[in-house]
Amino acid sequence: MSFSGISKLRKKRYRLFLIIVLWLLIGIFISAFIPPIAIFILNPLIGFCVTLFIISLFKDIRELDLTTSVIILIVSIVLTLNFFFFRQIIIFFHSIAIFSYILITAVFSLYGCYSIGKKVDQALYNWPSPLNHIIRIIEFLGGIVLGILIVHFTFLFTGGRLFLIVWAFYITIAILAVISIILLLAKKFNAWLGTFTIYAGIYFFYLVVSFLFATMIYAEPGAYPLMIRIVIAVLDVLILLYTIGVLVGERAEILGRKVKFINADTILIWLIFSKAAYELAIILDPLLTSIKNQWVLFIFIALLGIVGFIGICKYKKYRKKRKK
Repeated sequence: MSFSGISKLRKKRYRLFLIIVLWLLIGIFISAFIPPIAIFILNPLIGFCVTLFIISLFKDIRELDLTTSVIILIVSIVLTLNFFFFRQIIIFFHSIAIFSYILITAVFSLYGCYSIGKKVDQALYNWPSPLNHIIRIIEFLGGIVLGILIVHFTFLFTGGRLFLIVWAFYITIAILAVISIILLLAKKFNAWLGTFTIYAGIYFFYLVVSFLFATMIYAEPGAYPLMIRIVIAVLDVLILLYTIGVLVGERAEILGRKVKFINADTILIWLIFSKAAYELAIILDPLLTSIKNQWVLFIFIALLGIVGFIGICKYKKYRKKRKK
């Protein structure tokens, strides 16, 4: 489980990451209940993260000692508050933070959906024959139908406001399903796609509800029940912690080997900055953020198709390994 990677933050080498993650979590929960106060928590964190991000491109920030970190923090806050140029850099980063936060979390969350789908399919594959074949067909067809029903419920829940986005989801899943059925003729049954669709549908529902309610809550904080604000904050934190767990956990080294121009620590710093900037953006301008969020959902659909297609392509190699 990628959540287990969070335990690494307790180690001395990750102490700086632990501090800024805790700082961010405090900001997220305060922004859900007292948005004006959250501005004073998130603003200095954003400046600090921008400075750390730049440093991480040239140096391992885990090697920074406490004194150096404190100096960097003070300098970045002073620059953020007093120097126009530095503030403009942060404003520029704000404009892409909304997209990059969802991009990073969606990629890792969809990969998690794919991994779960493979594990479920592996468990069903190990059942006695011919029961395993029957149950995997049910997994494939039932999972796709259930995933589509979850997305359709999301469509009804929003009052039909996401017509194009929902249809884009349907078409993407339909294309992946058709490819899987065609490959079935070559005895390559991607049954995991059913479980993948269910989890992708649930994640889509989370994104829509989070976007829909979050912007409304910040626009009218007193108009919505406390429980809704708590649920949204908790879901946000779980998605964030899962992604952080991947970046500091077992896949950090694999990511570092595959992505040569940037390391996992730099991505983690950017993720924390993006989330802090996103939270600040929906406090300062909920309406503009809501409009951008709809474009982000199209990005999610594109990623859904990409991850699904890559999973189908990789299944041949996985199938050979499973037979061995």
